[in-house]
Amino acid sequence: MDADNYTQNVQNDVPPEVWEIIHEFLLGQANPKLDLRKPHLRPSVTSSYPFILFMYSLLIVTGVALNLSVFIHIVKNKLYNDVTCSFVLNNVISDIVKCVVVLPITLYVLLINNWILGELLCSFLPMLQDIPMHTTTLTFLLMAWDRLRFIRHPTKARFPAFVCIIGTWLASVCLVLPYPIYIIYIDLGKYVPSLDGVGICLVNLADDMQEYMRGIFLIMYAAPLATISYLYVRVSREMQTHQSSMTVIKFETRREGRSRTDSHSTTTDFRSSRGDYDRSSQYSRSSYRDNENGRTRYENEEPDLDVAKEKRTQKYLVPMVTLYAIYLCPLMILRLARLVLPETYENNKNFDISYTMFVWVAFAPTCSTPVLYIVWQMNRSSKERLLGYFRFSNRKLRQSCETVITAAGTPAVPRAKCGQSDSIVQQVDDGHSDNNSFQHDFPSS
Repeated sequence: MDADNYTQNVQNDVPPEVWEIIHEFLLGQANPKLDLRKPHLRPSVTSSYPFILFMYSLLIVTGVALNLSVFIHIVKNKLYNDVTCSFVLNNVISDIVKCVVVLPITLYVLLINNWILGELLCSFLPMLQDIPMHTTTLTFLLMAWDRLRFIRHPTKARFPAFVCIIGTWLASVCLVLPYPIYIIYIDLGKYVPSLDGVGICLVNLADDMQEYMRGIFLIMYAAPLATISYLYVRVSREMQTHQSSMTVIKFETRREGRSRTDSHSTTTDFRSSRGDYDRSSQYSRSSYRDNENGRTRYENEEPDLDVAKEKRTQKYLVPMVTLYAIYLCPLMILRLARLVLPETYENNKNFDISYTMFVWVAFAPTCSTPVLYIVWQMNRSSKERLLGYFRFSNRKLRQSCETVITAAGTPAVPRAKCGQSDSIVQQVDDGHSDNNSFQHDFPSS
């Protein structure tokens, strides 16, 4: 059926004044020649939709590629045996669902003005949008809680990863179950046969709906992120305690070794001078007794804790959560603002553009999180090669090494050896080595 026949049939079924109201309500303009059964762009995005399509396509393709590479890496190397990596794997699955399912449908709804997707998607689209988002938030929360338990008591059993992962998805589904109650769908085909497949999808912004949205903001954004921040602060303090205890133990062991060596190599009695040193040193016997509880705890209860490894893990998990919170914040605030500010024809364009931009930003962690994980798993040599492609690493290494050599007043050494020695020093300073079982190299492209 062509457009003219379609318009004639509709006008025979619907009075002209009612038809113009329906047409203007659905498309924002009274043009009887347009077929409502076909998708029509929103007037607010007519000039910018190519750029919007490009940005969303770039986000989807990049997010799928990065998350699939992380998924294959974790499964191939069986890193899911570690609880932290299991939570990262759950986050990867959630991000893949966002890129493959949620983002394309959301982009379609943001660009198309009339609703032709049927009653099912009208009722369940908000659920599809929020389920993976809530899953990511709960995953970060459980990850931080598990890490605090592990840092404090390394010998105790950690959270069952599989049970926690299933729990995050079930909890997310339960949290979004009230959404269909507030969705109103009107099938125009029941009243006008010529409008079969055309409907009106509305959200009933009643008082209880506003309370529900505010509750979602508090329960699934503000409270979890505040709790995660508190847990990671506690984790950092616990690792500082372990680091100080380990430093005391290493110092005492090294001092006892030097004492035994001195007793065999010379007959001079250094006890009087050592006594003066011990009384004045911060690592003296009296100072050591103050750390006796920490030392006992480190030796007896926490022999399996690798402080350097955990500090490196903390170094990358905190930015993951921080970027996720920052990117999601504009969308969550806009959702609350739409409950208070009425949407009219005057501000409709501003709402559409803002919502389209904030949705893109809210889904940006689908790319930032896997990038941070990839950098986390790289060893020092891989990072140096990666930075070398941008002509950053070698230049900085040479400059820093030449500065040290000049300050020391010693002859200059070849630049290759200088960069090599500085790289080794940096690797030792980072407190990790290439034989760490938790770290693996990503294949270079």
